[in-house]
Amino acid sequence: MATEGAKPKLTGLPLLAVALSVVVFVQAAFVLSYVGALHEPKPHGVRLAVVGTSPLPAAIGKQFSLRLEPYPAEAAARKAIDERKVDAAFIAPSTLIVVPAAGAPMATALGNVFAAAGAAAKVEVAVVPVHPLPAHDASGNVSFLVVMALIIGGYLASTIGMAFGGPPTRRRRRLASLAVVSVVGALMTDVIAGPALGALPSSKFFELWGAFVLVMTAVSFATAGLQAILGAAGTLVVVVLFVIFGAPASGGTVPSPFLPDFWRTFGPYLPAGAGTTLVRNIVYFGGNAVGLALVVLAGYLAAGALVVTAVRRSSEAPTALAAEAEASAAATAIIVS
Repeated sequence: MATEGAKPKLTGLPLLAVALSVVVFVQAAFVLSYVGALHEPKPHGVRLAVVGTSPLPAAIGKQFSLRLEPYPAEAAARKAIDERKVDAAFIAPSTLIVVPAAGAPMATALGNVFAAAGAAAKVEVAVVPVHPLPAHDASGNVSFLVVMALIIGGYLASTIGMAFGGPPTRRRRRLASLAVVSVVGALMTDVIAGPALGALPSSKFFELWGAFVLVMTAVSFATAGLQAILGAAGTLVVVVLFVIFGAPASGGTVPSPFLPDFWRTFGPYLPAGAGTTLVRNIVYFGGNAVGLALVVLAGYLAAGALVVTAVRRSSEAPTALAAEAEASAAATAIIVS
């Protein structure tokens, strides 16, 4: 039975036109983000610790965009690498320390450019890797891949909960259910990527489980908050912001210093970038330099929870069209991801 005074809803060709326009928008955003960020990776201010005096770093810096940072001794430079304060180190006269776990492409590029410059100057540069990548993660992408799985699980949990639970679901109960799903989803991810596949070290199982719970809960709560404000459109915002722009800006496949300014600047403040940094630094760097990532993820979690508990939708009763729109958004999100 139609409600008196209800606003007319789009149907037929107008509805189809709107839906197809959304598809074209998402496709354009995907091309802009992924191709724009990844089509021509090149260094931007790679942090290089320099110990001693040598003309090589300054000469290379003219073509490779290095940010040279002097250190008094090799031990201090190695400590800076461990604490993620620098990306590599050059120990005069001829030793380059690279960090594959911080980005295999960056380590390879640095090794190549220093070797070439050394050959031109008739100096044999020794390339020494620290924090190497294991055989089961030779590309260094596992941290990024598990985080993207958690992000997809987080926003799908919130979207499906909205589609099938409906707006009348009590807000605190909704947050509690998302938290439970996040704990279970994080555990499943940890078990599969760790003991089952051997892609993550079992020795870090519990630290990673905690990190995974934080990532998935932050995304699911943030998604729920956007959906509380925007309805079905909130899911689209999450897909565009967290996946289409967040994934290439995360530094997961191309190291952050090799991304263009736009992606390199906002990447650490999106769940994909913060989550990848958190997981990577737990696995390979003893949990160093995770403060910003923890703050960012906790911020998404807190903001989402606050919005869900504070915002009242204009209509508490779900309509069939609203539920259908949410379900369609979930399907679209799966395809896009």
